[in-house]
Amino acid sequence: MSTAFLRKINIELIAWPLGLILLYMMNPDEKAGSLCLLKKIGIPFCPGCGLGHGIHYFLHGQWSAAIQHHWLSPLVAVVLLYRTVQLARLQYADYKQP
Repeated sequence: MSTAFLRKINIELIAWPLGLILLYMMNPDEKAGSLCLLKKIGIPFCPGCGLGHGIHYFLHGQWSAAIQHHWLSPLVAVVLLYRTVQLARLQYADYKQP
């Protein structure tokens, strides 16, 4: 692999798939600690709370559980999957150009 190819890799093409893999493998047990920064600093309301658990359940095919955790989780998961495929196609097209 050439260094020019490595310099051209879009950081999103690493971040989104890695995030989706980690969400897929996470333990959504309620006893596990929260990653929410707002909860950690003492703010009780967070509009994104439950999104990670919802994406986890969506990726495992448990759609009703996904919607129960956060109503936007199916949409966010689909958008992230679509963006990953889009970036992979662009990366491949850049790699094929001389």
